Order: sequence, then C-alpha cells, then structure tokens
Amino acid sequence: MADRAEPRRILLLAVRNVTGVRTGRIAVLESAVHGLQRHGHHVDVLAITHEDGPAAWLGCEVRRVHPPRLRALAALVPCALLRGRSLNEALFSGRALIHKVREIARELNSDVVVGDGLRAWELARTVGLPVVMHLDDLLSERYSSATFRDNNDSVLGYFGDRIPRLARPGVEAVAKCLLGVEAKLARRREDAIAREASVVALTSHEEAQRLSLRVGREVLGIPMAVQQGRLCSPDQADAGTLTFLGVLHYGPNIAALRYIRDELVPELERRGRRVRIRVIGKATRDQIQEFSGAPFEFLGYVENLPTEMSVSRMLISPIQAGTGVKTKVLDALSIGLPVVATTMGVAGIPVRHGVSALIADTTDGLADAVEDLLDHPERARDIGRAGYDLLGMRMAPEHIYNAWGAAVEQAVGEESDAH
Repeated sequence: MADRAEPRRILLLAVRNVTGVRTGRIAVLESAVHGLQRHGHHVDVLAITHEDGPAAWLGCEVRRVHPPRLRALAALVPCALLRGRSLNEALFSGRALIHKVREIARELNSDVVVGDGLRAWELARTVGLPVVMHLDDLLSERYSSATFRDNNDSVLGYFGDRIPRLARPGVEAVAKCLLGVEAKLARRREDAIAREASVVALTSHEEAQRLSLRVGREVLGIPMAVQQGRLCSPDQADAGTLTFLGVLHYGPNIAALRYIRDELVPELERRGRRVRIRVIGKATRDQIQEFSGAPFEFLGYVENLPTEMSVSRMLISPIQAGTGVKTKVLDALSIGLPVVATTMGVAGIPVRHGVSALIADTTDGLADAVEDLLDHPERARDIGRAGYDLLGMRMAPEHIYNAWGAAVEQAVGEESDAH
C-alpha cells in the first residue's frame, strides 16, 4: 500500500440506493469506499434515492435524501435544458435538493466530495469542496449508439420504476426520440465536468483516454476492484453448459441474449451442437416468457455467484453496444472461467484473443470459439487460468485502492494550487 496521506473526511455523493441490489456501478463505488478507507480516510455516504434501506454500508454512515418527485420534473427539466444541462442532471436538480446536500456536507465537516456519475455533478460542485468525479462511462457514446436505441426495451433504466405503469410506454417513446439530443448534451457536459472538476475518472481506461484527448486534460481510468476467488474447473464442467450474466433491464444485455437465441444458437445447432445457457441476473416475467422454448434457464439473482458460474464450461458475452467495463467478464476472470465475447464485450479489459479470452465479432467466429472450448476442455482450463492471472496482475484490488487514494490527494492538491 502507498504511504498514508493526511486522513480526510470524504462525502460520497451517490445518485442511487447503494444498499440495494449489487450492480456493476455499485461495485465501482464499493471499490472507492474500500480504497479510501484503506488510506485512512473517513467516508460518509449521501444517497439520493427514493428507496429506504440500512443506515450503514461498508462501515459508513448512510444518509438518504429524496430526489425531486415526478411532478416537480415538469418544471425542472425545461430549466435544466435552458441552462445547457442534460436530462440526466435534471432528474437530480432543484434548489431544495442542492440546499440539503450543502447542509449535510457542512454538518459532516467534509473535506472532499466524490461524485457518482454525471447526474451528481451539479450537486457536488455546489458544495464548494474539491471534487473527484467518477463518471462511470461516457453516456454520450452510449446514447448515440443505434444498437442501444433500437434494442433497448427500457431506455429509462431504473428511473422507469418511478413512472406509473400505464404511462411508461409513452414516456419510453419520448425518451427514445430524445436520445440523440441527450447524447449531444451529455458530451457537452462531460467535457465541462472534465475541465472543471478537481479530478475526473472513468471506469474504462480507453474511455478515459478519449475524454482526455477531447479536453486536453488528464482523465483517470479507475475500474472496480475484483478479488480473485477460488479457481473453478471449466474442463470438468458440462461441455454444453454456458453462462450468460447480466440484468435484462439494461438494453445491451437483452439485445445480446436475443442475438444468442436468434443467431448463435441456430448456427451451433446447424453444426450439430446443443447448448444450454444459464442466465444469471434480474429478468421480468415477460422477458422470461419471450425466451420460452429456447435453451435458456433463468436463475435470477443468485446468492453465490462464483458457485453458480462454476458449473459452466464458459461465459458467453456477445455484447453489441455499450460503454464502460463489463463486470460480468471480470466476474468470470475472477474464478478462471473462460470468456467468449465480442470486442465490445471485453472493452476496457486487457485480455488477448486466444490467450486469456476468445474474441469474435461474427456469428461464425463466436460459434467457432464455443466449439473450440466444447471440444478441448484443457484449452478452456488454460484460457480461464490465463484470464485469472491477468486479473491478478492488472486489476487487483490493491492497484484500484491506491488509485482512489491518489485521486483524493490530487484533488486536494489541485484545490490548493488554485488558491
């Protein structure tokens, strides 16, 4: 571990329920908390959410403040747009909310704010303290993707749960029409944040480099920390069993699963191959019904993810669109489960085709990769172990924790230099 700096009081400003179901984004925030605590800092969490939950998380006090109600957004959205803000920011705007965040930061005697994504920027900056903004991914790139737009059942994300069921289809239609506008607004805001915040980070090193080139300033790449688990034995698993991991609420995941059903499975069957895909992650009843008759087993959320994944020969991740780093791939690497994926599926992860993963962007190529691991269990074992070793060298928790400690010291230093 790096030498400890002066202990500081950190306010983690999260625009989600951090104590809810664990997602990839929450894994990033967990890494931030663990890293900051490792460096001797005290972390308080302010969660902007309508959901209730425990008052403690990872040893931190959790305070909760409600975001604006739906009826308030009718006024907040036009105001945000007139000020050049994005629609995402409008969801967490308003004078009352800003005042509450400032009040809590003063009460806690915070020294530094860590902001959770673009939505948190306006709240974080108004506190008047050094800000480390972790943007997660480039929303501008995600929203400008035709695949994301056309294959996404719900572009509203978890916000859609707050909208009355009968109104959702209309709101979804409007949101899809506005994706292009939001992509442009998000790009403008990403650039502004990268120039104004004390420190800016993204989950993907590649996306961090692209944003850095856009603004002419350093942007850090800080992914989630992934602890290596116990090595599994893919060579001893059922050859025809594959794992697909991901919540189907997220458009690229449901699109990838449909691709497996409509393209990959038929190609494998044409070659005389029968496979069974175990789907781990949240799925609605309607989504499960859509795949009836296909070789899918829907497990939902599972208590012990490594154990459930270990019964498979491989992880299949034919993601066609999206941004950031795919947590599903890191979860597979953490137990030595070999990964078959598209280039997009392993974006931001330094795997090598044929060594630590099998990568292809065509149906034939993916089918070849699946067949390779079906027929050669020792190759599945070797590729899985190479991915496991890679994770330990390049994305070990200690590296990520040190990056968070350095980011806070850089933010404090930037603020001192400015004054």
